[in-house]
Amino acid sequence: MISALAFNGQGEEAISLFTRMINVNQGFQPNDITFIGVLSACVHSGLVDEGRRWFDVMQSAYGIIPKIEHFSCMVDLLARAGLLEEAWEFIEKMPQKPDAVVLGALLSACRYQKNMEVGERVMKRILELEPSNSGNYVISSKIFANSKRWEDSARIRGLMRERGVTKTPGCSWIEVGKQVHEFHAGDGLHLRAAEIYEMINLLVDEMKMEGYTPLMTE
Repeated sequence: MISALAFNGQGEEAISLFTRMINVNQGFQPNDITFIGVLSACVHSGLVDEGRRWFDVMQSAYGIIPKIEHFSCMVDLLARAGLLEEAWEFIEKMPQKPDAVVLGALLSACRYQKNMEVGERVMKRILELEPSNSGNYVISSKIFANSKRWEDSARIRGLMRERGVTKTPGCSWIEVGKQVHEFHAGDGLHLRAAEIYEMINLLVDEMKMEGYTPLMTE
């Protein structure tokens, strides 16, 4: 129930339910899974102070040693709140090596918040950990580009080519009349591509007539 509330954006309700559980039943002993739900609730509702408190309570009151999942929640929580330096300190204090999920959450936050200082530290770690993941190179290159460090941005792209890493194009599927149609970004190879693009253009024209200007990107 706690996790369900958390993942549906009802973090405060999830925390309230957990608090009632431990207050009403004095013998109730939450386990590490319970606290993943509690910390996830804090993440999805931006409850930074609550997250810090429950992370400490988990250890001090219940003797639960944090696992990678708990650290991942805390890094995600702090990163979303813009506390990137504190998030990095959490990674540095982890008893085990951070995985790609933890580092990836912080790297994405560094990109959106244009934090070059923390971003460079995360880049180094994640490119060593996942040298074949194209997404990490793309985000790293964009972080440098956002700071107008064009040579470093090009260097990351060059490193990507040097290692033979290729960017996987976006892909989507849709089922129509019990037949699955597959689309890849930018390929235009579907058998009915001409009809599809004709319909898209028609819809765009109708939206413009209604006063809406859609964002068209290549």
